Amino acid sequence: MFELNSYFFILLNITSGLLSLLGAVGIFISLIIQRRVSRLQDIIEEILDLSYEESANTTVKIQNLIYKYQMQYIFPAKPIKTVIHYININIAFQLLFWSWLLYLIFRGPFNWVSLIYLWPLFAMLFVMLFYRKLIKCTLNPVDNRLFNSFIPPPRYLRSIAFLSSYVNVAVKTIMQQARPTPVLRQKSPDSWEVLLKEELPLDDYHYYFVLKDRSGILFDAYGHVLIELDQDPITGKPRPTARNLNIPLGIIEKKLQLVQPQAYFFVFPKGEKNPITFTYLLEKIDTVYFVPTTPEVSTNHFITYHFCGENTLQILTNEATDDIAKFLPEKIPAHGMRRYQEQGGQEQVIESKPYID
Repeated sequence: MFELNSYFFILLNITSGLLSLLGAVGIFISLIIQRRVSRLQDIIEEILDLSYEESANTTVKIQNLIYKYQMQYIFPAKPIKTVIHYININIAFQLLFWSWLLYLIFRGPFNWVSLIYLWPLFAMLFVMLFYRKLIKCTLNPVDNRLFNSFIPPPRYLRSIAFLSSYVNVAVKTIMQQARPTPVLRQKSPDSWEVLLKEELPLDDYHYYFVLKDRSGILFDAYGHVLIELDQDPITGKPRPTARNLNIPLGIIEKKLQLVQPQAYFFVFPKGEKNPITFTYLLEKIDTVYFVPTTPEVSTNHFITYHFCGENTLQILTNEATDDIAKFLPEKIPAHGMRRYQEQGGQEQVIESKPYID
């Protein structure tokens, strides 16, 4: 027979030993996470530095950095499961020992007031479960919002809304690296598809698009670009970026014989107050209107805007002297909604999603 008082101390020592091991695991994991966060922050800083290289083509560099970021961001699944299993077993033994101690020292009869003495056990259980969630989120931050503020997912590195939140970033240069280019493709004699092609798939921004020629505005579109890239079909890993993205902007249901066609693409970054304007000159070859030259990129100071509830873009002032922005709506909602309208026609919603060539 063990002496009861000594047995209590033995259980308490075992419990404190398990708590010490649990704390040591937490310290070890925190050192790993600290080193990983440092590497991820360095990669983000490299991408932000590239935003100031206006004359150089940094598209490939940005894509390689995004892939490198994902490699550092995602831990192998097996070590994560091992650590989580260890924490689960540790918590289970802690509860077992504490419950056994309470059972040994309990003296009847039972009354409901006795439950007051159990609140430290429930409080400690809550703390340990939160500790488990904290460790799990730091080891596997995928789809966890707890650490998105300083360990953002790889897809955030192509989000204009996220990148423009940094003070030291040139959003206009990053949009130029995406090379947004409008293309008109003839689907039938009386139907043309309007596409926006991006070499680097940047998203999470509001836009307004206008197509005009000598006769005036023929087509306009607006909305919010939001891209969801599918997983790699072979490995099943998430793809943070891709090449040659096509964003459907709308359909023109009539014959086109454009004279001196021009296109204007307004981008409304979240961290700015004036939109970025891309001006294109179009040429026709066979059944395609394309952009043969580099577009003119500028900041339109005649238009100011801000964002209100649910990430909705609201135009504050529109003092443009030309007619290209006269159909610009006062509000543009988010969540990937895209709409278009032909001259004299009704506004329609685009159902087709962006896709990769």
